[in-house]
Amino acid sequence: MFRFFVSLALVLSIITPCRAQDFQFVDSSGLTGYYVDMDSVETESGSIIFATIAVVKADANRKFLYDVRFNHVERTYQIVSSKTVEYDTQNVLDSRDAPRDFRAYAPNSEMSELINYIMHGGDLP
Repeated sequence: MFRFFVSLALVLSIITPCRAQDFQFVDSSGLTGYYVDMDSVETESGSIIFATIAVVKADANRKFLYDVRFNHVERTYQIVSSKTVEYDTQNVLDSRDAPRDFRAYAPNSEMSELINYIMHGGDLP
């Protein structure tokens, strides 16, 4: 019986799609940290870059994961999907797959720091 469960676990680990993550620290503000998953970065066109970012709020025990489409020429971003998880247990508290409207970001804002890191701090695929 033990061999069956070991074999089942091995098969599931092989056939279950799994995406590697390479979250790198970008910036912080107080007890909030900003990270980008460099393995998720994709150039969709000359000015559009897609990436997964994480915002960790230590004092609230929360991690917010966002799939974001950046337009670095127009200085805008669009949250495509989001997930809120409890940081210590990784339990999903909320998930949204509806894309939001593009919003502008200011120079020196966290979004600006994230896209600058993506474009200059890591290698684009």
